[in-house]
Formats: sequence, structure tokens, C-alpha cells
Amino acid sequence: MDDADYLRLLTRQAEQANDFLSNARKWERERWVCQRLLHGLNVAHQQDEFSAATQEPPDVLFREARFEVFFVLDEGRRLTDEWREELQRRRNALSLSQLLRREPRPRLINAATLQAQLAPTLRKKSQNYRERSIDPGTLDLLAYVNLKRDTPNFNTAFPPPSEYLHQGWRSLSLVGPTYVRVLFAHDSAPDFLRRNLGRSILFDAGVSL
Repeated sequence: MDDADYLRLLTRQAEQANDFLSNARKWERERWVCQRLLHGLNVAHQQDEFSAATQEPPDVLFREARFEVFFVLDEGRRLTDEWREELQRRRNALSLSQLLRREPRPRLINAATLQAQLAPTLRKKSQNYRERSIDPGTLDLLAYVNLKRDTPNFNTAFPPPSEYLHQGWRSLSLVGPTYVRVLFAHDSAPDFLRRNLGRSILFDAGVSL
């Protein structure tokens, strides 16, 4: 593959990323996050086991799980804007060298800081669902964490997720490019979540948006 072929491949990948991030593919993105969790937990599954709820929340139904998916990004980041700009950059490039750029090294953050990144979204969801009389105890919250500026240190301890427990969710899990973790899962949560409670499972190679 020469440089021109590789540039075309990179451009096609950026086009696919933009399509995947479109409003029309929202449910497919949410299902993809669920599949990443199941892959990390080594739960065998088939595509036809996933379905959309007739009314949200939840976003994705899988067996007895009722997943409500949300994204956690660095402050100020928007994936749609990033990939739109990246597509234009790749289309304008005449050589691979024009795509090179220096990225700052991510800072290492502890597990407590990573867990705290969920707070703003969960507080909003908790308040919104209370106002709509939606029972959080029926929902399995799933956070897809995509951080460019920070990278978690899994040699540090996760603190008790007290604030999130008090909000009443049935379970809460994390999915990142190279890891999954079930932060908590009550007795009524799906068995595959309860079995993996408190485990940080790391991947050799990451997949991200």
C-alpha cells in the first residue's frame, strides 16, 4: 500500500466515524458501547439479543439488562466536531506527513478522579428522572469514557461510589478504550454484572471513537 492508498483509507475511516456519530445512528452507538462492556466481561452474545426500548429510558435492552448509556468526554470536547474537522484535514492532505501532529502527553489520574468524571451527567439524570417519576432502580447505567487529556492509573483504588448509590440506580459500569469496570450492581441487577462487581478488566488493545 503506497501513501496515496493509505491516505484514502484514512479518509474513508474518518467518513465512517462521522456517519457513526450522526443522529441517525445513535442507537447503534449505544449498542456498540454495550457490546464493548460484554466483550470485556467475556459475556457471549448475539446481535439479535439487543433491542431498543419502546420508550426511553433505557436506551438498550439486552436479556434482563436495561442499559442507559452516556458518554464522558474531556471538558469542552465534542466528538462530532472533532471527527468533522479530522475528515476535512485528511481530505486536504497531500501526504501522510501533513497528518502528523504533536499531541500533549495525557496526565495520569487516579481511580477516584476517573470515577468523579461521571458526577455531572449522573446528577442531571438523577434530577431529570425524579421530575419525570422514572424509577432509577430499574436502570443499568453505562458510561463510555473517552478522555484524551487523562489516562487512568488502575493501580490506585476506586473509592466507594456513595453519591451514585444514593441516586438509586440498579447498577453502574464503566467502559473505556482499554478497560471495563462494574462500579456497583444491586441484587436485582443482571447476574453478569453482579459476578464482575469491583473488577477492573484491562484490554491489550483499545478501541475508541
